[in-house]
Amino acid sequence: HDDRNLSKSIKIEQMTVAVDNTDVNAASQNEEDANAIDTQREVPAPEVVSENEEPTYNTTSSENFTIPASAVEPAPTSVICRFLPHGLYSVIPALFSTMAWFACISKDGCDYARVTGPIVADIANSPNIPFIDAGFTHYREPMLNPENGEWVMDFSLPCEEYNADIIQIDGVWTFAKITAFLSAVFGGGGALFIWFSSCFVFTKKTWRWAGYELLAATVLLALTYSWFATSICHGNDGQDKCTMHYGARADLLACVLWAVSTLCIFCKYPREMIRSTEASNSVEQPSTEVEMSNLSDEHEII
Repeated sequence: HDDRNLSKSIKIEQMTVAVDNTDVNAASQNEEDANAIDTQREVPAPEVVSENEEPTYNTTSSENFTIPASAVEPAPTSVICRFLPHGLYSVIPALFSTMAWFACISKDGCDYARVTGPIVADIANSPNIPFIDAGFTHYREPMLNPENGEWVMDFSLPCEEYNADIIQIDGVWTFAKITAFLSAVFGGGGALFIWFSSCFVFTKKTWRWAGYELLAATVLLALTYSWFATSICHGNDGQDKCTMHYGARADLLACVLWAVSTLCIFCKYPREMIRSTEASNSVEQPSTEVEMSNLSDEHEII
């Protein structure tokens, strides 16, 4: 009887140990399954992007893609005006060209040259007037000062138009009028254009275009002096004479100033002056990888 009881006790203990081993194996299996799931949900290692390599958008099945730092904080692309981006040098040709343009337009239209000779009596319809001030389209007659008996100009009087029956407007005269007009247009446009370099950044090609405009103004204004080859200055067997007056001298000054401005533009291109804050912002930042997992709604930025 005692032997039977002992064998039953041994069987019961063996069954208990077997049950315990089964629970332990089940728990171990559950733990391994959980670790496998966590391993699948781990975030993959970020891709290393070389500094010389342009970052690209790489989309995978787990919705991983690479975003450059500039896309996270985009730099402004609009044109911004700032004070003297090329330095003080850009002001030098702008000042010279502006002064030249003011000198060019300071004429009143009938003070380009002083004409003497027999042609004066025909134009003024008076044999006593010794000279007139002539322009491209008008002229002005002097007035006799009764106090000292000298002929003087009264600039308060308006200019008079030429009599087409007396004055021949030939091709040279017309050419001089056209070049004078075009020089004022190109010179004024170039002066205005070069002033924009004191506010906006000019490329070297744009900077040169301003020089081409001023060069054209200089050449055209120099060609205006062909007016002195017209018949009003060489008629009556060479007795008619023309000398430079205020208008011609003002154009000469404008030619010199525009030429100096053109040399300043062609001889040197002032590069953009970058401030310290802009230089620090221009340093490239590493790429940023954003990972959006299908298993979670959270977004992680690495």
